[in-house]
Amino acid sequence: MAIEEVAGWLVVVDDDLKQVVNNLHGPMPSLSGAAYHCQQAAEKLVKALLVQAGLAFPKTHDIAALVGLLPDSHRLKKALNSLTKLTPYGVAYRYPAEDEWDVPSTETIEAWRSEIEALRQSFNAPLR
Repeated sequence: MAIEEVAGWLVVVDDDLKQVVNNLHGPMPSLSGAAYHCQQAAEKLVKALLVQAGLAFPKTHDIAALVGLLPDSHRLKKALNSLTKLTPYGVAYRYPAEDEWDVPSTETIEAWRSEIEALRQSFNAPLR
């Protein structure tokens, strides 16, 4: 495992989590932006875990596919499966679409953020 590489992914996770807060409570709120950054934080968190486990992963935004690469015995795999619901928000508001996407409520996004932050705390122990 490359400790520096894991740490690099976590820096980006933390930045995405800040963007969630800014998009919810900043001077120009954007629920769609907050949902997007929740997806990004969740995706990058899983990628940090894959790096930590020494597992290669393809370029994808599909959280379920990324979680699926972790061994079933991984201590966080079950919890990470709940983040797969965020996958559509990686592109939902980024491009014009024929069908409008429902924008989640502030409460829903706050719950997602709390869930991601709780999983992020698993890295607060030394990365060895």
